[in-house]
Amino acid sequence: MPLHLLHNTTATEYPRRYGDIRDNSEWLRVLIRSYADELPAGAVFSHVSAALIHGLDPPYPATDSAEVVRPGFHRAKKTLRTRDRSLNSEELTHVGDLPVTTVGRTLVDLATDYPLEVSVPFISEALRRGLASHESLHSSIRSGTRGCRRAAQAFDLASPAHESSGEALCAVKFFRFNIIGMIPQVNTYDGAGAWIARNDFRHDKHPLIVEFHGVGKYYLNNAGPDRASSENHERHMKLLNAGYRVFNLVWADLFRAREFTKIRAAIAEFG
Repeated sequence: MPLHLLHNTTATEYPRRYGDIRDNSEWLRVLIRSYADELPAGAVFSHVSAALIHGLDPPYPATDSAEVVRPGFHRAKKTLRTRDRSLNSEELTHVGDLPVTTVGRTLVDLATDYPLEVSVPFISEALRRGLASHESLHSSIRSGTRGCRRAAQAFDLASPAHESSGEALCAVKFFRFNIIGMIPQVNTYDGAGAWIARNDFRHDKHPLIVEFHGVGKYYLNNAGPDRASSENHERHMKLLNAGYRVFNLVWADLFRAREFTKIRAAIAEFG
C-alpha cells in the first residue's frame, strides 16, 4: 500500500525523491500518514488523499493538504482540509489501517470538486486498471447536486484508452479548445495497408495525428533514449510520407494554448 512505511527488509528510500513534480505527491503521502492516528471520529480520507491511498497517481500537484470528509464539519487548515459530507457504509473502506472513501466515491468526489485537468487523469487510470466503469461512475452522480454536470463531463472525457496522465490531459485540452473528433489509441496504416504505428490520438475524419511524448518514453526504454528517439523520428517520417499532419506534444505544451490553437486551425483547414 503506497502510504505504509516500507518493509524493513527493503532498502527503498521513503519518501522517494525524483527531483520533479512527483516529489509533491511523495511528501503528500508522508503528510497523510502523519494524520493517520489523529483523525477525529467519523473522518475518512477522501479526494486526492484517497486517490493516493488507492494507488492512483495525480497528473500534477493538485493540493498540498491532506483531505478528509466528516459529517457536520467543514474546515480548511494549511495541511488538512475537512469537508462536510455524509457517507453511507458502501462508500467507506479501509486500505491497511487507513479509513478511506471507496475508489468509486473517491472518483465522484474528485470529478465534483476538482477541475477536469485533475479529475480526468485519475478517472482514466482507474478505468484502465479496471477499478471502475463508466456505467458505475455515471450511476453514482447525484442529480441536482453541486458539481454534478462537471462530474458527468469528467466521466465522459475519461477513457481507459488513455495510457498516461499526459494523454488524459490532452483529451481535456481538446475539450477546452473545442477540438472534436480526436480518437485515442488508433492503429494507423499507409496507403498500401502496411501498419505504421499506434497513435495516441487520430482524427476520425481527417489525416491528423497528435502524439504526446512523456519523458518515460525515452528514459524508460530498454534500449535507451537515443534508440527511442531514433525510432520516434522514423515513425514520424513514415506518418508524414503517408500524408498525415502530425503534432508532437510534450508536457509543457499541455499548459499553454499555442499547440492546441494550431491543432484546431489545422482541422479547420481540412474543411
